[in-house]
Amino acid sequence: MSSPLRAIFLDAGYTLLFPQIERLAQDLEAAGFPACVEHFQKAERAGKKKLDEALWPQLREGRVPRSSNHVFWEYYLDALMELIGVSAEDRTAAIELVVKRLRDIHTWSQVLPETVPALKSLKSAGYFLAVISNSEGSVEGELGRAGLGEYLEFVIDSSVVGVEKPHPEIFEIALERAGMEPHQALYVGDTYATDIGGAQLAGLRGVLLDRVGAYPDAACPRITSLSELSALLEQSRV
Repeated sequence: MSSPLRAIFLDAGYTLLFPQIERLAQDLEAAGFPACVEHFQKAERAGKKKLDEALWPQLREGRVPRSSNHVFWEYYLDALMELIGVSAEDRTAAIELVVKRLRDIHTWSQVLPETVPALKSLKSAGYFLAVISNSEGSVEGELGRAGLGEYLEFVIDSSVVGVEKPHPEIFEIALERAGMEPHQALYVGDTYATDIGGAQLAGLRGVLLDRVGAYPDAACPRITSLSELSALLEQSRV
């Protein structure tokens, strides 16, 4: 490590909590829109790629939006509709179905098998763990219901604090609450520009959790499972 690391802040969606994609695909199928899990994974990769193309130039120029989460979802939904082959006349109905499910925090209830052991390991190693999430105001409750709240010191929800990643202010709020300096903290998230770009703007180190292979060329430490984080830290590769 270049300097002592004390805190690990984590994203929530696609990092600690994942959507019940199988159910979403079944809902679309039942409504007459043939979909499978791979459609959602491809849409995620496409949405992240387009978000990076739109957001990184802004970050490099210092034009950091206070709200950008909606941009990813617009790209994601466009890609999903194209992949499924939804016709123009059915597009509104199909999008409304997906949006309704994704806005339901209970959809984001899947916890991967490696998550709890990874959090236990990090906490046992003495790290201060907390969440910084672009969410709708209810992510803290869902993390608690999922059994993850006991490992976290606090949850910063963008809807509660009034600013979204990648704006550095949301990271600064977390640092102040934790009583940490930027060089003492690391951020783990799944979206390159939003999570890593935002963390870097606030002076934090970043690790990209890229489960779907959206960022093979990312210029930062990259893992494909949260279980890989402890080894990365032990190898002083962050």
